[in-house]
Amino acid sequence: MNFDTISHSHYCSHATFKWCGLTIGIIVARYNWPITGALLALGYQELLDLGVAVENIHVVHVPGSYELAPIAQAMLTHDIYDALICIGCVMKGETRHDVIVGDSAAQGIQRVALDTGVPIILGVLCAENQQQAKERIPRGQEFAQAAVEVACTSRLLRQKR
Repeated sequence: MNFDTISHSHYCSHATFKWCGLTIGIIVARYNWPITGALLALGYQELLDLGVAVENIHVVHVPGSYELAPIAQAMLTHDIYDALICIGCVMKGETRHDVIVGDSAAQGIQRVALDTGVPIILGVLCAENQQQAKERIPRGQEFAQAAVEVACTSRLLRQKR
C-alpha cells in the first residue's frame, strides 16, 4: 500500500463522514464539570454536525481524568467503536497532583490506543486556572473533528490491506 496516496481531502471529506456509519465513544470526567460538560456539549454537537448518527454516539461519565484510560480500555473490549474521545480537565493547584494526574491520563490513554489499535483523542485540558480552561472550551469541537478524521482514516487503512 502506498500511504502517499491517502490524502485528507480524498478519503476524509465531510461527505465520507455522512455515509461511513462511525460509532464514537465519549468518556467524560465529572471533575471540573463546568469545563468538561461544555467540552462534551460542543463535541457532541460537532459529531452530529459531521453526520455521526445520534445512536452511534455513546457517552460514559467517570469521576475524574485519572479514570479515563481504564474505562476506555473496558469500552474497547467490545469491537464496536471506531474512535473514542476522552474529555477531562486538570487544573494546577498548590501541589504536583495536577502533573501526576495529567501525565498519567495522557500516558494511559495513549497506551490503550496503541494496545487496541483504536484511535483515542486526548481531550484532557491541563490548565493553570479556571480562566485558561474556559478559553479552551472551543477545543471540544476540535476533539470531535479529530475523532471523525482518524476513525475514517483508520477504517480506510484497514480496508486497503
